[in-house]
Amino acid sequence: MTSKFDLFVIGGGSGGVRAARYASSLGINTGIAEGSLLGGTCVNKGCIPKKLYSFASHYSEELNLMGSFGWKIDKSKFSWNKLVKNKKKELFRLNRIYQNLLENSKVKIFEDYAEFVDQNTLKVGKKYIQSKNILIAVGTKPRELNKFSNVNVLSSDEAFDLKKLPKNILIMGGGYIAVEFASIFNGLGVNTSLCVRGKRILSDFDTEISEFIMQQMQEKGVKIIVEDFPEKIDLKENGYQVFFKNKTRRYEKVMGALGRVPNISKLKIENAKIKLNLKGAIHTDDFFKTSAKNIYAIGDVIDKIQLTPVAISEAMTFVNNLKSSDKKKFDYKNIPTAVFSNPNYAFVGCSENEAKKIYKKIKVYKSQFRSLKFSMSKSKEKVLIKLITNASNDKIVGLHYVGENAAEIIQGFSVAVVNGLTKSQLDKTIGIHPTCAEELVTLKT
Repeated sequence: MTSKFDLFVIGGGSGGVRAARYASSLGINTGIAEGSLLGGTCVNKGCIPKKLYSFASHYSEELNLMGSFGWKIDKSKFSWNKLVKNKKKELFRLNRIYQNLLENSKVKIFEDYAEFVDQNTLKVGKKYIQSKNILIAVGTKPRELNKFSNVNVLSSDEAFDLKKLPKNILIMGGGYIAVEFASIFNGLGVNTSLCVRGKRILSDFDTEISEFIMQQMQEKGVKIIVEDFPEKIDLKENGYQVFFKNKTRRYEKVMGALGRVPNISKLKIENAKIKLNLKGAIHTDDFFKTSAKNIYAIGDVIDKIQLTPVAISEAMTFVNNLKSSDKKKFDYKNIPTAVFSNPNYAFVGCSENEAKKIYKKIKVYKSQFRSLKFSMSKSKEKVLIKLITNASNDKIVGLHYVGENAAEIIQGFSVAVVNGLTKSQLDKTIGIHPTCAEELVTLKT
């Protein structure tokens, strides 16, 4: 028997679930297929567990700070197993919420993987689905490290559920996933090393900012190896022997964090004649349509900006366009972004280098200082704020913040930046004292 739909969504992550729910609320007969856990990467192997582990990693620092404020704790002990157990409980709760949201929205759920038979037909498990429109929202998966296939190198997916916390670990990669995990493991007491092929971590971000974060992480104990990368890894009795250019190092665990790739291997997209771009992501036009006229794609699988809120917003735009003749393009400008490293980093808009390429003349405002929270302690942690304006009209085109609660601060300011905030308007704002954020309204060149 074949089930028929007006819209069928492949993938039950944040983007897919939002598209299915919203479409169904507009009267579109909608089904969704998910062969794993609802919520996708973000809920199960990404944003949520990573942020929970990030919280856990900061408590050791808080305990060290307490002494400078008069507190003394005689005993403190961290349990990795308890963290993992409680994380699983929380993710199960979120999975159920996603299930209930879909069911309450009258979306038909198929708990299996989908594959294309042709442009209008899918096979989901042993069932066949026909749909007028199909949306691919399958996200990404960790890039496989074929070079080190002889050993079991951890992926970011596996790192959340280690049976025990290692004494030391090497993380290969310098992107936000690698940097976040390095901060997590370091904060949990693991002797942590990070290696990158280039001169700095976070190479896609503002140069000054990434260099500052690198220095701050090193101050906190993370060993960062630059311009060097493993040539060979051997599995030994008590861990791994890692061969660099001129040195051999031993680690209990080795983790690869070298990006993510579209999770399309099970889709059989060749049956639907769907074209891929040079990066292996699904190619779409400005309205998320693939090379097949009735098949669309959103989220990480299209390799635009790989962020959960972006996928959710893309989902809303796609469904609205499906119902309307007045189709809207998705605006990828000024998307606020955070890296939950230690220290936290968040920004909205351009890096300094990007701004120089776009605008004839820019102005850069900066402030670097020690937070009041750390003033009575031995901590060397500092806050760095960087603001970039278009000199011709005073509009803020880039705002960067490195420090505690960076994401919370930038989320608020991003509303103003997206709506054309100028530096002079910022200067008219009275700061809240004493806070780190008050520096944002007193910046000078």
